[in-house]
Amino acid sequence: MDVEIPLTKLWLQVPEEQELVALALQRVLASGSYILGREVAAFEEEFSAYLGGVCGVGVASGTDAIMLGLLAGGVGVGDEVLVPAFGSGATVTGVLAAGATPVLAEVGWEFGLDLERLSEALTPRTRAIVVVHLFGRMDEMTPILAFARAHQLWVVEDCAQAHGAGYWSEPLQRWCKAGTMGDVGAFSFYPTKNLGGMGDGGFCCTACPVVLERLRELRQYGWRVRDDSGSAGRNSRLDEVQAAVLRVALPKLDAWNARRTVIAAYYQEGLREFCSPDMILPLPDDSRRKSVWHLFVVRARLRQRLTGGLTGRGIGFGIHYPKALSQQTAYQPFGAGRVFPVAQQLAAEVLSLPLSPFLGESCRRKVLAVVAEFCRKI
Repeated sequence: MDVEIPLTKLWLQVPEEQELVALALQRVLASGSYILGREVAAFEEEFSAYLGGVCGVGVASGTDAIMLGLLAGGVGVGDEVLVPAFGSGATVTGVLAAGATPVLAEVGWEFGLDLERLSEALTPRTRAIVVVHLFGRMDEMTPILAFARAHQLWVVEDCAQAHGAGYWSEPLQRWCKAGTMGDVGAFSFYPTKNLGGMGDGGFCCTACPVVLERLRELRQYGWRVRDDSGSAGRNSRLDEVQAAVLRVALPKLDAWNARRTVIAAYYQEGLREFCSPDMILPLPDDSRRKSVWHLFVVRARLRQRLTGGLTGRGIGFGIHYPKALSQQTAYQPFGAGRVFPVAQQLAAEVLSLPLSPFLGESCRRKVLAVVAEFCRKI
């Protein structure tokens, strides 16, 4: 059956938004400047202001943002970096691109790092940790930062799925946005992200002026001034087209995230009413964390039967992710000698239901009705 309700819908598919994007693209075309011009400078200023307390640079992708965030902290060849064992392989790729060795760390049932087991992955070569804010909710930053300080680790926040997410910091007594608590925040602007562009793009941010200057150098050949490299850098630049498109989207991000939150609350309420926790288990509410619901992920014990029911009713879904990193051939060596039962069980159970700011009421009702019907039959 054809998919009537897709997993997501991009803001760039909305006709009214396309008109605004067309004007932005015409502005870039007329400027004659297509790399690191006025659009990128303006977006860097605007997104930094949105995050609050940091400044950042546009880069070529979210994976590059992780790589550059590590390099800016002096992390490279011979160093080890702790990475959650469940999540996207893009995080590991960013570590490898920096020349460092990823070391997989077990996660808990809410997808974040298992703090009780985190020290198991430490070695004398551990220099950094990448904290992944998966599915739109920030990980437990206060204890993670305490762990990092105790072991002198550089902290990079992988915020690829967490644009606008918040965390209540007890030490600071205020809400902090994703990307502003670690040493460097790394963002992706891949089209499906909450803040997505028309292609690849990324952003690195920091509260430290010295690190910011290092990021600027690293993204463009290590130049301190043009054609004078003070160190070996990369070619990783956000282009003017992507920056112009992102400038159209950024003022709407909070409203889009609010719509995602409303839909997620509808799903949560319905699942609690119709579905037994031993069949369908959504993430619990957490007053200390403001999720932006990049994905609405549940754990389904009989996932294959549920996906069959969704497919039969024309409802799209996703599996993020079907294998833990410890189960993927390329990454198995980075978890050698240790076991990851939680990460692997999550991979066997996770299921993403349709969610986007543009999901209509009738569509969300149908999704919930199909899931409820599945639960009743079971």
